[in-house]
Amino acid sequence: MSRWIKQIGISLLVLIIFALAVGCWALRQTQVVPDFYARATQTSPADIEAASQQLKADVAKLQKDVAKVGSWKAIFSEDDINAWLIEQLPIKFRQLYTKGASEPRISIQNDHLLAAVRYKDTRIDTVISCELRVELTEEPNLLAVHITNLQAGSLPLPLNRFMSEVSNEAAKGSIQIRWDQSESGPTALVLIPSKHPAYAHNPVIIESLLLIEGAVILSGHTGQRAKTCYEPRSPVYQFVTYRPTKKRRPQTERLSAKPQSLSKTR
Repeated sequence: MSRWIKQIGISLLVLIIFALAVGCWALRQTQVVPDFYARATQTSPADIEAASQQLKADVAKLQKDVAKVGSWKAIFSEDDINAWLIEQLPIKFRQLYTKGASEPRISIQNDHLLAAVRYKDTRIDTVISCELRVELTEEPNLLAVHITNLQAGSLPLPLNRFMSEVSNEAAKGSIQIRWDQSESGPTALVLIPSKHPAYAHNPVIIESLLLIEGAVILSGHTGQRAKTCYEPRSPVYQFVTYRPTKKRRPQTERLSAKPQSLSKTR
């Protein structure tokens, strides 16, 4: 009996040591800082306020441009976006700030961007990071945001557990999010309103969204023809499980249908 009890005790001791080792490994993994985040925090704009004001000026110019019928284009730099995020986190995202989020950064690469924020509370101090790819879809102003490599330090986090929380937080800011599931993980479908009481002309349609090294390039068209003749000029995301509410007819079909309707009115 004493030998049996001794074996149980040794087995429990081994399990405890293993559990502690796994815990220590997981803790060390959460302490890893992504390379891009380390670089971004070291090369922050010298004048955060000035860079943030530049982004606000670029947004104001875009709002002025989209108020006119015709094509428009805007470029937003990585440095200006980072400055705005640093400045506005405690103001516009106060709930995240009070929960322990700080020092947000992005790094815009070709075709994708890297995003990270430091999270600290009484139990943990880590950097939460992920990779984002943003594409247009066949539905006007419905953007596909594919999220991968969600990590705390270098420890992978399951995005599926956070989908409802992401949707809830977005809803608080009047942002509508739907989800599309693929083998590579969930994709957030974010609807950008094409009509708004503040718009001088409607609709406002995004036709191109490009991520290049250090900048985002956004372009589109304002006016009634913008939606009926919508043709994306940048990569288009293909739906997997999500089903569009209404299938859009090809442009050639739309153009051929127009003279027929005119002939009937005559």
